[in-house]
Amino acid sequence: MKGIKITAVTLYILSASVYASSDNEAGSLTIGAGADYAPEYIGSDKYDLDVMPYFEWTYGDLFINSEKGVGFTHQFDNGAYVGQSVGYSLGRVDNSNSWLRDGSDKLKGMGKIKSAMTTTTTLGWWISPWIGFEGNIIAPLTDSQGMQYNAKANWLLLDNDADTVMLSTGVWYGDSRFNNTWFGVNEAQSSRSAYSAYTAGSGVNRYDYSISWQHAFSSSWSGYAEARYSVLESRVSHSPIVREKNPVVMTLGVFYSF
Repeated sequence: MKGIKITAVTLYILSASVYASSDNEAGSLTIGAGADYAPEYIGSDKYDLDVMPYFEWTYGDLFINSEKGVGFTHQFDNGAYVGQSVGYSLGRVDNSNSWLRDGSDKLKGMGKIKSAMTTTTTLGWWISPWIGFEGNIIAPLTDSQGMQYNAKANWLLLDNDADTVMLSTGVWYGDSRFNNTWFGVNEAQSSRSAYSAYTAGSGVNRYDYSISWQHAFSSSWSGYAEARYSVLESRVSHSPIVREKNPVVMTLGVFYSF
């Protein structure tokens, strides 16, 4: 899972709690860099370390984010929040030569998963300052990689002027096109690769469990760390391209806000 994708996603989850619990009318700009140690692709047993820059601009409800794309998030006084964004899924390649996209030499013959523009609809609610729930619908706008749905629960274990510690659990659901695109092996792919044909049906494909820590070194500088443990569900973990059913992702980042 190349680059800063995990970093940016978790930062967005963390920012959702800020949006839902405070006024954020002033504009801000954040730049930085993040690194994650993660599998080469979902299901790979080979890990690599990737570093990429991070960028986010916000003004009121609007944001431009190097991971999420362009969109808005609006929070209500009762702790509920809604969001909509347009972003990009980079797809996957069948070699280890891509800096940005997932890929591995072990996927040789599987071909590419094309990049696609996507839209994400978000609905969440912090029912208290410490407990929140969120759901997302991720749909393709261009070449279809299928539909994704996820739901998560977030618990703020610590939240003060310097530190925020969050525990999160989530479940991911893919339609048949999504699960087969990322975990299936069709007849043509089977004939070109060393893998037997496999069909992954629609349904839950992954459970995530993570803990994250954000620390403010000053009013401008902050650091971020996260550990995430995932469990691939049987409908995808039985795929012949899956070599690691329980991947772990470690993330670090440092950021400067104007």
